Amino acid sequence: MRFAIGPLTAIGTALAALFLASANADPARTVRGSVEGGQEGEPVWIGVFGDEAAEGTWTQAAGPRFEVALPPGGRATLVVVSKNRVPQTVAVADGSPATVRFAPGLALAGTVRSEDGARLADAAITIEMAEANEFEVPPLAAPRWRSDSRGRFRIGGLRPGRHVVAFAAEGHVPLTLKDVQVLEGTAVNRIEAELPTAHFIAGRVVNGDGAPVAGVEVHMHGGWTGHVTKTTVDGAYRLGPLPHGERVVVFARSPGLGSTAHHYEIVAPREDLVLVFGHRAILGRLVDETIGEPVHKARLTWMGRGELWQHEVEMDDGAFRVPLDEVPLEGEAHALVVQAPGHLPWFTRLTPDDDGKDLGEIALAPARSVSGRVVDTHSGIPIPGARVRGISPKRTLDVFLAHWLANHSPRAVSTADGTYALDALPLELASVRAYANGYGAKVLPLPPGAAHLDFALEASAQSSVVVIAGFIVRSDGTPVPGQVILFRAADAPSADLGFSTQDISHLMTSENGAFRFERRGLPDGAYVLVAGTDAGVVARRTVAIKNGQSVEDVRLVVKEGDWLRISVEGVMASERGASVIIRDKEDRTVFDSGFGNGNHRVSGVPEEAVAVATASVGGQRRHLTRKVRFGDDGEAAIRFDFTPRSRLTGTLTAGERPLGGVELRVVPATPSSPRVRTYTNRQGRYDVYGLAEGRHMVRTDAGHSFEVHVAQDTSFDIDLPAVSLAGAVRSTRTGRPISQTVVRLRRSDGHGDFTRTAADGSFRFDGLLAGEHVISVSEPGFESLSRELWIVGDEMVYLELAEAASGNDTLGRSTGAW
Repeated sequence: MRFAIGPLTAIGTALAALFLASANADPARTVRGSVEGGQEGEPVWIGVFGDEAAEGTWTQAAGPRFEVALPPGGRATLVVVSKNRVPQTVAVADGSPATVRFAPGLALAGTVRSEDGARLADAAITIEMAEANEFEVPPLAAPRWRSDSRGRFRIGGLRPGRHVVAFAAEGHVPLTLKDVQVLEGTAVNRIEAELPTAHFIAGRVVNGDGAPVAGVEVHMHGGWTGHVTKTTVDGAYRLGPLPHGERVVVFARSPGLGSTAHHYEIVAPREDLVLVFGHRAILGRLVDETIGEPVHKARLTWMGRGELWQHEVEMDDGAFRVPLDEVPLEGEAHALVVQAPGHLPWFTRLTPDDDGKDLGEIALAPARSVSGRVVDTHSGIPIPGARVRGISPKRTLDVFLAHWLANHSPRAVSTADGTYALDALPLELASVRAYANGYGAKVLPLPPGAAHLDFALEASAQSSVVVIAGFIVRSDGTPVPGQVILFRAADAPSADLGFSTQDISHLMTSENGAFRFERRGLPDGAYVLVAGTDAGVVARRTVAIKNGQSVEDVRLVVKEGDWLRISVEGVMASERGASVIIRDKEDRTVFDSGFGNGNHRVSGVPEEAVAVATASVGGQRRHLTRKVRFGDDGEAAIRFDFTPRSRLTGTLTAGERPLGGVELRVVPATPSSPRVRTYTNRQGRYDVYGLAEGRHMVRTDAGHSFEVHVAQDTSFDIDLPAVSLAGAVRSTRTGRPISQTVVRLRRSDGHGDFTRTAADGSFRFDGLLAGEHVISVSEPGFESLSRELWIVGDEMVYLELAEAASGNDTLGRSTGAW
């Protein structure tokens, strides 16, 4: 979440000061100040941001006056947030008083309704600006709003501009309204929100013998959001909320069991979807057709439903077994293609009943390769962009597989120097065909065993040579050498610094910056020239070819700017280097490219830019952010060091109970060091690589914060306060326990969790953050129940559900007999 000119999404609580300890603050440096114009009864939160910090430290002001510690060295900024007031930013220095004056700003008001028009009371409402800046506000420090008993709401403290407003209410699908315009000069802007009724998909997960499988993940894709849940002791699961009629994909997954079949087009609501674990696999053995020796490496491709699924296999004896974890065969027949280096593709068809099919021994026919050049017959000039393909012997193929061959059969396009290469050709291939715009097609025989074949194409009688030529120059006309790439307008790259693989031709200019493209039979249309130089950024240029006439005086002007030196260290070669994005002060991307280890230079970088580098180290993504500052010499230097120096491991528990699936953020005290996000496993373990030595804060997604000094291999176990909630759900009329019902617990900052009741109606939540929570239960045949709780230790609560009087539950479903 980022600080915006208007209020931000999330919900505050008075306990945040206990857990958001100052990671970067220096008690020896403080600033005192006062807040004026706040709304009576609403807390004021103050964030302290260092010179380069993306994440600040937050405290709640005890009254109109405050005193906060500043980070060591450099400048600091205070971000002050309160409900229904425009957030303020104040630059501060050590010892200087700070006065913050709030303004009420503009307002947004409206009504929250259900899809049948009923007003929804107590709906949670959050808001943030669409364009936010670099200051991140934690959920605990941001304002919250709720609709009143008549579904009405009013949000104040807004600046004019685009906002994103989100609504959530029990028993309804959350709704997000994007690009809500708050207009200048309109004191109260109005919107209306209609939340769809929530529906669910439920069922059981069983093994091949029909026995329930507990504790496995059930995934849902394709709805308004993805969702993952775990099965209970009897294999039951429930997914949602979803709008009525929403179509999704549902499957279960387990590290030890693999995956169940993917069930497509499942429509909400549905209560009886059974997912079955089995031993779904395709197996066989690959051998070379001519010598009978095993093939050791291959790619298996499944095709169907307009999608592809691929698996790479390596085997010593040619035998393979590929689990169908990710390959949904149900619903229609699929095609399987087996491709191995040096061999022709092999095809077969699979039906929905082919789970565990043994394909037996598959003999792969050997293939051949051929390469060469395509040139003009009379001048000998290379012809780029010529299309070359082999003409295979006629074969009768399945229509589906013939379609695949038409899109994947060997073919090539000649490069700038006219060269081409064709692979995976049949041994019996008799001829090769080449064709280029402005030239006649030519078919040449390919002798047995030949691996090289050149083409000389004859120009068409009506075709002429079209020239696109010009210079790369500075703004004063001085020529600059560089590289120029020519594209058709339809194939041009979407960014100035990214080159498409569909380029027509590219070349290096001469020392005086001159370039010249000569193409015979170039079709009329728009063409794009993209240039790169060491002197600055060059804006792309579009030229139009009409009636086959040349364009020979194109000027590509270099936009000279400040030089930025970028140093990258610690990136593994196997991880494709670091991705570097540079954004200007308007948050627009001006540069996006990848760099390996070493020193690099980028020109044309604007002032007040921010550079973000992302790389994978030890299987975890690292993000480093640097502000770009230029000196008087017009140059700047930044350094991204991903060297994995230290490691932090440990166990997260609550009252000695391991907590799995908890998000942890490891934030360094030094902003230039890597920040890492990770999750605990089922045993509560976490493992973080690539940290710099020094002080770090380990923060949980529940708001806890702990300081640790990292040096080489550091172990840091975290035992959270034994804050838990246990209880049971029963029927009001009969007193009997209600099993397998979903109990949801939501914190005041919007974060939440859920569980299902056991056979005796009991449930339990561990590792909670002390403070205000809302617990809710919704079960078919009963009235929904929601209750506010204040949890400070090990608490107990008993929930009694009243049966729906009308014979329908609160979601409109028939209850039947109890």
